[in-house]
Amino acid sequence: MIVLLTIHGIGFQRAPSGLAATDGYADPLHEHLRGHLGDALGDDPKRVAQQGRGPVYAESSYPPHSNQTESGIGRLGSWTTSGSVDREGMDLAPTGAEIAHVALVYSGLEEQQGDVTALLGLNSLSAPVTDYATVGGLVQMALHDLEALRQHPPGDGSTTPSLRPRTDTTMHRGIVSRILGRAAPAQADSSATGPLGILHTVEDDVAAYVTRNEHRERVRGFIRDAASRLLGRDDVDGLVVNGHSNGTVMGFDLVSALSPPSAEGVRALITSGSPLRKYVDLLDWGRDAGNLRLLRDGWTNFWDPLDPVADPLAQPYGWKRGQALVANPGGSMFVIHDPNTGTQGAIAVVDEQVDNVKDSQGGGLRAHNYWDNDAFAVGAAAVLTRATG
Repeated sequence: MIVLLTIHGIGFQRAPSGLAATDGYADPLHEHLRGHLGDALGDDPKRVAQQGRGPVYAESSYPPHSNQTESGIGRLGSWTTSGSVDREGMDLAPTGAEIAHVALVYSGLEEQQGDVTALLGLNSLSAPVTDYATVGGLVQMALHDLEALRQHPPGDGSTTPSLRPRTDTTMHRGIVSRILGRAAPAQADSSATGPLGILHTVEDDVAAYVTRNEHRERVRGFIRDAASRLLGRDDVDGLVVNGHSNGTVMGFDLVSALSPPSAEGVRALITSGSPLRKYVDLLDWGRDAGNLRLLRDGWTNFWDPLDPVADPLAQPYGWKRGQALVANPGGSMFVIHDPNTGTQGAIAVVDEQVDNVKDSQGGGLRAHNYWDNDAFAVGAAAVLTRATG
């Protein structure tokens, strides 16, 4: 059985409100994939038992914010003293399913309020914006961003679960609030579901992940533990890591740093709406893809030119927004090294351009909503089908 491991940006991760509910952040994606994978895609048996369906959700702590970590991530199986994984009572899919779907939820959320120090820290680390785009490209991007903000469904601006900012978390206090002695708000503003609210959430995700080492390492530790438990199960043949938005950075970090035996268990990487080029060009994040070199079925990146977060990743290092796309680049901006010879090469990435504004069913910032776009589901299903072969 192959496991699709789904990772979203931290501010968008929410588990369903109940086993029979369908309001978890990965539930719409699961239904879109079902349309192309059929019975090969299995539902969470615990949800099925409650007349529900959808992916398995594993949380970093359960109940949320309780710091009880094992009761959350233990849904994927528990470590034994011998180093194996006990999966008794923790089935991921019905017998016979070729693909299980696991969605991760980081339950001890932090940095979800705009933080002056995080953003200032991000600014101090950043390179000139012309390292990322030409002057003409910057103008074009500004026009695209305005168009992306304009192109969202009319009405109350609400979003599907795929791109709905969390509102049920204790908020982080920025330094200004601390100096002025202001109390931290009890939870996020529930009205922040429109395009600007979604961009604000992405901004907080990126700023926190780049500048808050404790936050970043806690996230990485949870994702690494989840992946290790899945790879340690005797019913799992491999993983396909699927990241959206800042979750693509977390997925990249996960696979690139896995040990070779574990990385060989990751069949493919799917990214959508990825800011990884911005991390490299503007934040000097580095280009070494590490053990991504061991992917059997490669890396597929979905992007929409109107998406202010996303970039093509198959374009070579030094390519800038505003320049013409290089036809058949044959590699990517990321490098890998042969551990025996030290030879450097470019890891191949396949860019798939989609039109979320036209084809996505979701609201909010429609250009950034890939998981409600059936064109994305078609491509992702094709990756999963190859991975099961």
